[in-house]
Amino acid sequence: MTSNRFFIKKNNIHSSSLLLYGDEHHHLNKVARIKPEEEVWLFDEQGTNYLAKVEETGKNMTRLSILKTLDKNKPKIKITLAQALLKSKKMDIIIQKSTELAVTNIIPVITARTIIKVEEKLQKKIERWKKIALEAVKQSQMSFLPSISSPIPIEKLVDGRGEEKKLLLSENRGKYLRDILIENSNSELRTTKSPSSVLILVGPEGGWTDEEEKYILNHGYEAVSLGGRTLRAETAALCSLALISHFWNL
Repeated sequence: MTSNRFFIKKNNIHSSSLLLYGDEHHHLNKVARIKPEEEVWLFDEQGTNYLAKVEETGKNMTRLSILKTLDKNKPKIKITLAQALLKSKKMDIIIQKSTELAVTNIIPVITARTIIKVEEKLQKKIERWKKIALEAVKQSQMSFLPSISSPIPIEKLVDGRGEEKKLLLSENRGKYLRDILIENSNSELRTTKSPSSVLILVGPEGGWTDEEEKYILNHGYEAVSLGGRTLRAETAALCSLALISHFWNL
């Protein structure tokens, strides 16, 4: 696939025609400077890829015709990252890198030690995160955009999830994440099969309170550890996702 890939919303696909608006139209027309008769790749929010020919570029819209459609290349398992809210730049890094690691859902979580104001410019934050995720999808040549939720309290998250495997990243207890992944991997070392879905819950800069850990573990979560080092929250999140992707999603 070419390095110029564009995102198109499913509702802008009409039979054999594609209509590109907004930032993606601007990128194609003004940045990539793609002309009529040239071919490009596009993908939608469901992960379908389209090879298309540019038919017309206007002031506010590009019209393309579909030449070929490729089946979705779905991840083997659905990975949800439930991340305690961090300061802006750290959260941006987590959104970007977790998208590259093929996370399916990203849920910002409000905890006892959350230090940022959740209500402050919330919608702008979410839109920024979605834009970062889209750029990460393009850069990594993937086709699946993760869903990014509005921040929710830890109690609401814990009470309402149905993933097959629910993991709490803890500094104080739990088996090594590595060992759990090996036990459930598709290798000759496995003892059980890989889950179809997994949620990894990662805490804030100050860590979980004792009350939060007990509450989470009492709701069906399994404590896991990355070892004896004390890692920054963003490092712990990405290390966990890299391990899960390596063992369960390749």
